Amino acid sequence: MFQFSGSPQAAVDYNSTIIGALELSEKKWVLAVQLPGAGRHSRHVLDACGDGLLCFVERLRARWAAAGRKIARVILTHEAGRDGFWLARYLARRGIEVHVIQPSSLPVDRRARRAKTDIIDVEMLLRTLMAWLRGEPRVCSMVPIPSEADEEARRAYREREDLTRERRSIVNKIDGILATLGIKGYKALRRDRRERLNCARQPDSDPIPPKGKARIERLLDRLELVLKLIEQVESARDAVSQEGRARG
Repeated sequence: MFQFSGSPQAAVDYNSTIIGALELSEKKWVLAVQLPGAGRHSRHVLDACGDGLLCFVERLRARWAAAGRKIARVILTHEAGRDGFWLARYLARRGIEVHVIQPSSLPVDRRARRAKTDIIDVEMLLRTLMAWLRGEPRVCSMVPIPSEADEEARRAYREREDLTRERRSIVNKIDGILATLGIKGYKALRRDRRERLNCARQPDSDPIPPKGKARIERLLDRLELVLKLIEQVESARDAVSQEGRARG
């Protein structure tokens, strides 16, 4: 079961709960963890690996079980970021409650600080999570954890947005070149774009200079590829939408 934003699944029993915060990076993760009965939290540097994190959590469980404390619940948090939500889903499938923090909702703009360290960041994340678990909802905002299917559906929309921006950029570059020659009214998105380019004339009726025309033709090559990719992405997006309506 995935934990979505809003509130914790249940009131926290601090005598049987491990609470931790992760600062994620490409090669190493820093984990700050508050253990039952411990007066202060501890910090640990782990390899950036889901299996390694799980093994570490299981070692903590075993250590506390040997001390006569059964761990009934593990709650972890990390910021939403470049890694997306794979780790949250991975942990949730293995019985760990996960809350993903919206970075912009944190009380301090960490990225504006001059001196940024993973230790300071992860400790702040842990304090923020514990305040949120105590019922202080304004301390931060939690991001809903999407399913893999939801993320897959969003990917097509995002790719189309990227391609649309690239299409607009190419058209603007073509218009800019033609503007320097005094040529107006050329429509690069028309199907007869190549024929109209050959017919285009400067105000004194001279054709487009060879180098300028060659540059435009290369831009048209890129434009036609982008248009083809947009069609493919739209077809994939429509197929996903139709599949979703059929299931509904």
